[in-house]
Amino acid sequence: MLRRTSFEPGFKPGFHRNVKRDAAKSRWLKLFAATFIIVGLLAQPLVQWAALPMERLHQQSLVLADNQGEWLHVRLLGDSYRLRPQGEVSQAYINLLLAYEDRRFYQHPGVDPLAIVRATINNVSHGRVVSGASTISMQVSRLLRPHTRTLAGKVRQALGALWLEAHYSKQEVLDAYLTLAPYGANVEGIEMASRYWFDKSPVALTYAEAALLVALPQSPAKHRPDRFPKIARAARDRVLRKGFESGLLTLAEYSDATLSPLPENSVSFAQLDHHLADRAMAKGLSGLNATTLNRTTQRNLSAMSANWALPPGVNLSALVLDAKGAMVAHLGSQDYFNAQASGAVDFSVQARSPGSALKPLIYAYAETAGVLRFEEVYTDQHTDFGGYTPDNFDHSEKGQQTFGDALIRSHNRAAVEALQRLSPAAFESELRARGATLYGDIGLPIAVGGIGLTLQDLAGLYTGLAQGQHSSKAHWLKSAEAVTRPMNDRIAARTTYHLRRVALPENRARTSTLNNFALKTGTGPRGSDALSVVYTRDHVIAVWVGSPDNAELPSHTGLQTAAPIALAILDALGPERPPLSLASGPAIKPDSLRQQSMKVVFPGNGLELAFPPGRDAIRPRLTGAEYPVSVVLNGQQLITLASPRDTLRFPTAGFWTLDIQDARSQQASLALRVMGQGRSEQ
Repeated sequence: MLRRTSFEPGFKPGFHRNVKRDAAKSRWLKLFAATFIIVGLLAQPLVQWAALPMERLHQQSLVLADNQGEWLHVRLLGDSYRLRPQGEVSQAYINLLLAYEDRRFYQHPGVDPLAIVRATINNVSHGRVVSGASTISMQVSRLLRPHTRTLAGKVRQALGALWLEAHYSKQEVLDAYLTLAPYGANVEGIEMASRYWFDKSPVALTYAEAALLVALPQSPAKHRPDRFPKIARAARDRVLRKGFESGLLTLAEYSDATLSPLPENSVSFAQLDHHLADRAMAKGLSGLNATTLNRTTQRNLSAMSANWALPPGVNLSALVLDAKGAMVAHLGSQDYFNAQASGAVDFSVQARSPGSALKPLIYAYAETAGVLRFEEVYTDQHTDFGGYTPDNFDHSEKGQQTFGDALIRSHNRAAVEALQRLSPAAFESELRARGATLYGDIGLPIAVGGIGLTLQDLAGLYTGLAQGQHSSKAHWLKSAEAVTRPMNDRIAARTTYHLRRVALPENRARTSTLNNFALKTGTGPRGSDALSVVYTRDHVIAVWVGSPDNAELPSHTGLQTAAPIALAILDALGPERPPLSLASGPAIKPDSLRQQSMKVVFPGNGLELAFPPGRDAIRPRLTGAEYPVSVVLNGQQLITLASPRDTLRFPTAGFWTLDIQDARSQQASLALRVMGQGRSEQ
């Protein structure tokens, strides 16, 4: 078979190639001309028709930051991570981006005619697509409304860019690109990309880092440095070369940047608190949200929890608050992904039995109300409180002891006595005023855990005891306004530091008479809930360990199960300021306490009263009395004073004896003489 060579007559070298090139040139010129004719004739109506859906621009991943701005937890948005820039972006990145992608960004109206002409000439001369003419505005248009790579798609992309620039400023268009551009994997936006590839804010990008992030959106899959380092380096260096040719980099800067290593692996986004992220999502939050948590403390708490051995089906929750109620660390459960132990449930906001953990609060509020003193002697014995007969945890009767000693030993009867004097309704009102909610019937069993309360509310209440002046509702968002209420009596809060003398868990050695912390534990019914609260002047640490389904755990107690965990967390926090000093005096007998409570300030014993014309009554002044107050004149006439504003009338002048008794059966007696003009003595 003969084959025609280039020397044979009639053969024209490159004939077939030239025919293809001419056909391609004709096709590109026709498309170019048709595009401009259509846009020129129907520009305004088409631009409005091509309005872009802007909703996607405002859809962002949830990011929780700690109290120093460090990222604490990042959530996917659908299948991607996306976040708008949260501050300044490196000028090196902006300059390289514009030099490489869109030199006339600030001059064109969204579509760059010069770039189109240049791209058309290059593509026609090569017979294939070798360069594009997409502006940043056109890329934003495509990101907001993806299209097929056809002429119609390109035209609609260009129209979308024109619409975008007609309705938004150049800076807003650039911000949209910095939010939506893909940077490999499932990362969108320069903020996410900078942290994903370099673990830093985009304001701190170097020339080499910035150049890689400029190149990545061109081909996010192929330019990934962790998978295709050679291709990624070549793409990065092309951007650097363009920056050097544009005068953005000196020769030394260009050389150094090309020698810089690529990231070998991406950086995993922090996920340190799934439960708080769930709460944030439930609130409808997205984007960057500042929290009160400390990233280091949170990471340490999460790491520690993994080493705490728990029986199957048992879970735990732990909180660390500062003295103002701000959450420093939070653990909703031991393992969020452990379905067997209901790990996805945030047990810090589940109502559980607090056991004896409310007793310090009962004593503090009772002393504030003046119905109890820590030094008061109480007789611990079988007592019927109107049909309710509580027993101590060890079924003992301790006899005479002070309420302070009863608090240290967590005796039930003394706490019930204190609550009865205060009244359960008054105590519940105090807790509610401080942002806490009690679940269940309000009655005397509150004192021994017969009520539901969340660990978060309990920890917030203890802030009032920790620093002795105000209690603050626990909160974890910086934007949330703290609910703070003053403690009525600072001394009452300080006296709860009797709990510095409490017994410690078996694995904890006592190094001095007083601990450098106060500790209170609680055990729910049949051990289903074990709690421990440790507090100093700086922190409140609350721990719950229990059965998610309230199953019996007879061997579980707050002291042996929850307290070791709370104390381990305290140790991890480092040195603390010593707690407030104890504020208590010598023991006071009940009779002596009652005799000294009510005093008659006016009238005094033996006083002579001279009434002016038209007056025959006085307003007695009593301190420490509970109204109504009964006054018996000369053992015969009974007068009731409903309030301190009521007056006492003497029927005639003469000598009178007054026997006074208040609502708590406190008594006082005195004698006086009444004189008046025109009065006759009896």
